Amino acid sequence: MEGWASRAHGKALCSPRAGSDYCFVQNIKSSRSEPDLYCEPPRGTLRKAHGGGRAEHKATLNRQSIYSSCSTQQGTSRTSKKMPARALSCPSSNKPDVVYAQPMMSCKQDGVYGQAQSSSKICGDEVDAGTMTIQKAIQLLCSSDDKYQAMGAYYLQHTCFQDESAKQEVYRLGGIAKLVELLRSQNQNVQRAAAGALRNLVFKNPTNKIETRRQNGIRECVSLLRRTGNTEIQKQLTGLLWNLSSTDELKEELIQEALPVLTDCVIIPFSGWSDSSCNRTREIIDPEVFFNATGCLRNLSSADMGRQTMRNYPGLIDSVMTYAQNCVASNRPDDKSVENCICILHNLSYRLDAEVPNKYTQLNHMARSVYMDKTLTGCFNSRSGKMENDEYGVPLPEEDFKPKGPSWLYHSDAIRTYLSLMDQSKKDATLEACAGALQNLTASRGLMSSAMSQLIGLKEKGLPRIARLLQSNSSEVVRSGASLLSNMSRHPVLHKTMAHQVLPDVSRLLSFQSGNTSSYGEIMTSACYTLRNLIMSNPHLGKSYLSSNLLNNVVSLCRNGSCPKAAEAARLLLTDLWSNRELQSLLKQQGFDKNMMGSLAGTTFRTLSSRF
Repeated sequence: MEGWASRAHGKALCSPRAGSDYCFVQNIKSSRSEPDLYCEPPRGTLRKAHGGGRAEHKATLNRQSIYSSCSTQQGTSRTSKKMPARALSCPSSNKPDVVYAQPMMSCKQDGVYGQAQSSSKICGDEVDAGTMTIQKAIQLLCSSDDKYQAMGAYYLQHTCFQDESAKQEVYRLGGIAKLVELLRSQNQNVQRAAAGALRNLVFKNPTNKIETRRQNGIRECVSLLRRTGNTEIQKQLTGLLWNLSSTDELKEELIQEALPVLTDCVIIPFSGWSDSSCNRTREIIDPEVFFNATGCLRNLSSADMGRQTMRNYPGLIDSVMTYAQNCVASNRPDDKSVENCICILHNLSYRLDAEVPNKYTQLNHMARSVYMDKTLTGCFNSRSGKMENDEYGVPLPEEDFKPKGPSWLYHSDAIRTYLSLMDQSKKDATLEACAGALQNLTASRGLMSSAMSQLIGLKEKGLPRIARLLQSNSSEVVRSGASLLSNMSRHPVLHKTMAHQVLPDVSRLLSFQSGNTSSYGEIMTSACYTLRNLIMSNPHLGKSYLSSNLLNNVVSLCRNGSCPKAAEAARLLLTDLWSNRELQSLLKQQGFDKNMMGSLAGTTFRTLSSRF
């Protein structure tokens, strides 16, 4: 995973100021969208930058974030070929019932296998459940009697729920192929039992996932989902697809086969979004089916192919955004599907400037045109009123009155939705995804990065809500918030507002943060760059935040060999502080001298000190 990039930004906006030309991109971290909690280790960002001149001494910066392929139901993504995790979230303590498909206890009509029974009666034939084995159950799958097929499948579903080793035995005996075949059964009880058994078989088992695909299980699952109206079968099928979606090798086929059915048959009908050009039937969908479907798409959105296809799929972004906005409006910010929806939007906003040039670059050009025309007063849209040029560094371009598809990803209504969720939600994964989506929007080098930052910080007054993320008990939430603030602190037009609204929280973070979390280095790196940008823009105001605790922690960071990026960011912060005569006197009062600075900052300081 790549970290910090060393290149000056903002040349198109204004002449560079000390400390104004860096931004942070959060590392890719594993998405938690999948029920079996299978997560890959974090991978690097997709972005590198190279610096020159004075920037040679600066560490590389991470600027974008995305959730990856794996996730629990509690817990954002970017990826290259093998996706790590982030926009797309982390696992949570919650264990929803979609993780496993619980076997049916009993069924009087069909007599399915149930764990509470010592035996089951099927059409008058006595079957001793106490002597049932995996091998016998697989033999029942081959029976010509639907009832025996259901009994064998329910036994496998139940056994794989209780015993991890049973999954290997079913694989060894060829049971997966037989279960996939039963998805074509005309009996709904058999369909449900077979789907439930497969769902448990692939839980935390990559081998069984690949075997299910090899036996055409994905196509059979999607085909049954398309034609069935049975809610219980839909729950099992969408849960199975969610479990399968965490494996990179299956994502391409799932995007081709499952994405259209999940979107057309589940996401759009349930979301509440409608389009006059859409003639799809608005049938009733169970909330758990929608939850499973959004979980599957959350994982798929972390793949490069998935992002591109999902952005362009008609009605998908519109539906996901509509559902999230409806939940905010009805005071349901922690509806369990909201997390998945926001994680999808987070992932789809990753590398938006590069991957959706016809949209993002067009807005960038509009912003540049308005900026160059001194006679124009910028406004974001006709409804928001005029915004004076002396308040905004780059006049905000007009936006679509009724956004569709990818236009939603950078629309002011989407920004308001993310900020509202930051206010209302108590779920760490949702907070992290909201911050991650905004982080991606502020990560580019163009004028739109400044426009998005101004929209968030000035027009929508979102800085206090972002600053509150730094007080979270979740290190991942803190990391996302700190990264977003670092991105926004690159833009001088925001320095005055940020200094008053977020400097206290950032300085507190540097004063008291302990290094006992995996995100410690990234948080400290981001905080150092934000503090550097804001203090150097207003040294007089910044003096009051340079406490002994903060400076001692920064010195400790300089000497921290386990966090090289944070150490480099800390050295750059001290170097810039020492370069300002007003701040240098404060450092001297705290016991700093030229020799100490030289030992801490090394060649960076010696290069700078030659000017004085």
